[in-house]
Formats: sequence, structure tokens, C-alpha cells
Amino acid sequence: MKLSEAVSLYIRLRDRKAAMKKEFEVSIAPLNEKMDKLEAKLLEVFNTTGMESVRTEFGTAYSTVRSSATVADRDSFISYVRSHDDWALLEVRPAKLAIEEFRAANDGGLPPGINFTEERVVNVRRAA
Repeated sequence: MKLSEAVSLYIRLRDRKAAMKKEFEVSIAPLNEKMDKLEAKLLEVFNTTGMESVRTEFGTAYSTVRSSATVADRDSFISYVRSHDDWALLEVRPAKLAIEEFRAANDGGLPPGINFTEERVVNVRRAA
């Protein structure tokens, strides 16, 4: 197979995959809507009765609390953490771009305690 044929086939397959994914999302939208309504009804019953779960012959419905924490004001949050020495409020992960810049400036070296991997992959872009 010629490389041009491989690229052409790859793009056709990717397009078909995207179309199938969109078709699937459209096809399940009514099911998701019905399920959302049923979840809302169950939650309403739980909230008005004080129930946390219900077991039936078909299965068990139960409520949980989903939480999320995001930063609204980075500077004030970091200031609070520093001033209260409350580092447990943070999760630590290396900033990939900063690590790449560090490597470039340090002959490929890494800061202490950092693992870094690179993997060569193939990407395919459609012709304009």
C-alpha cells in the first residue's frame, strides 16, 4: 500500500468513526433525556421523604453527593495556603510545559524527583 493510500484510508476511517459517534450520540439522546427525568424524579422523592436509597425487585436506587473543587482566584488561594502553611489543600503535579522548558535549558536534565517520557506517535492531518 502506498503511503498516500494509507493516509487517505486513515482519514476516511476517522471521518466514518466521527460520523458513527455522532449518530450514536443522537440515537441515545432520547434515552439520556428519559433517564435524566427518572433520576430527577427519584431525587425529588428522596429529598421529600428523607430517604437515601430504595431497594426494589429490579434493583436499588441510591443517592450520593458529588463534589467538585475548582480555583476561582488562584492568587488568593495560594496566599491562603502559604499564610496558613496548609499545603494539604494542594495536589502536586509537574507542569509538562515547564518541565520541557527546563529540559531544553538544562541539556535534557530534569529537576529532582521527576520522571519524563516521550513517545513518537503518528498523527494524520487532512489536506486543505
